[in-house]
Amino acid sequence: MKQVAILGPINSRGGREIETAFIADVLKERYEVSIFSTETIKQNNDLYLVNPTLDIYTKFKKKTNKLKALLGFKINYDNLYFKNLNNQNIKSLNQVIKEADLIVIMAQLTSNYTKEIILAANNHNKKVIYRTTGTIPKINLNDAYFSYVEHVSLFINHSEKNSTVFKQKDGLNYKIIDQCVFKEDDILVKQRAIDTIKNFYCASRLDKNKDVITVIKAFNAIKDREDLKLHIIGDGPEIEHLKSKAEHKNIKFYGHLKYDSMIAAISNFDCLIVSSIEEAGPYNALEAALLGIPILSTKSGAMPERFFGEDNLWFDQGDWEGLSIKILEYSNFDAKQIKLIQKRYIEIYNNNHSKKTIAKAYLDAVSLYL
Repeated sequence: MKQVAILGPINSRGGREIETAFIADVLKERYEVSIFSTETIKQNNDLYLVNPTLDIYTKFKKKTNKLKALLGFKINYDNLYFKNLNNQNIKSLNQVIKEADLIVIMAQLTSNYTKEIILAANNHNKKVIYRTTGTIPKINLNDAYFSYVEHVSLFINHSEKNSTVFKQKDGLNYKIIDQCVFKEDDILVKQRAIDTIKNFYCASRLDKNKDVITVIKAFNAIKDREDLKLHIIGDGPEIEHLKSKAEHKNIKFYGHLKYDSMIAAISNFDCLIVSSIEEAGPYNALEAALLGIPILSTKSGAMPERFFGEDNLWFDQGDWEGLSIKILEYSNFDAKQIKLIQKRYIEIYNNNHSKKTIAKAYLDAVSLYL
């Protein structure tokens, strides 16, 4: 059986880890798959959410490398090692690449080690598929530094919007594969008819990019509406600042919830608010769509392509006044209007984002290079 090595800074909680675990689980149908994190895997991570039997390695710092780092020396790929989380087996990056039949990178274009991984794979005549994560920065791929991207057989991106950088350089091959919800069955049983929209929610890492402060400002502006509630799920560096700015008495913070608990919570809410400045997806919008939950969103990431033709859900990034108006508008929708939104969102998910559809897209893409 051919071997696939998935590499990248896959070490924490979030969309990249969930997506990596999903891809690994899908590819295991046909190949031997191992995940190698180029950063030390944190104790709290999402890598085992999809399949607890995945073969996972974490970045391993040898004592000599620790000493070199302390002395200010850069650790190159020849000195990058991985340790298996289960059996303590240790492999060098060079060994990983030599043993694999295909390399899959899960990372941003500017992530550490990606250049070295691609060049090493090229030296060993190994094909590379690069699944970009996050918003692709506005970089010049014609710059000599980025010449290594020519050795990537296929880039996989979330959206056309997130692919414009690849159009500036001839010969780069890319395709669009968006995300899916990996626990579809668990979510399907939680679909419900929503008669009125009163409970709004945000569910994400609480950092500046998610811009949840805009949502809080929008709710503060309508604090006389005591029938409306805002539920904020997640943790991160901005959580205490956000708490200090919440004036509406019905703004509730939950902190981080385990995935099943998070799904159980949001299935009882009425509208997701995506306020992000930049996104690749986001993943939480697909969860909402499958649940049939109405959405208010900035035009970040893949959202405009996912919900093309749905003109009512958009607000401008940072525009808390405009968002306040949208919240009030949604709160006045009747059951018939909400039912139509729910029906459309579930159809959008089933037609374009089902696990079956996304899994087939990955298997078809990988089969071209193995």
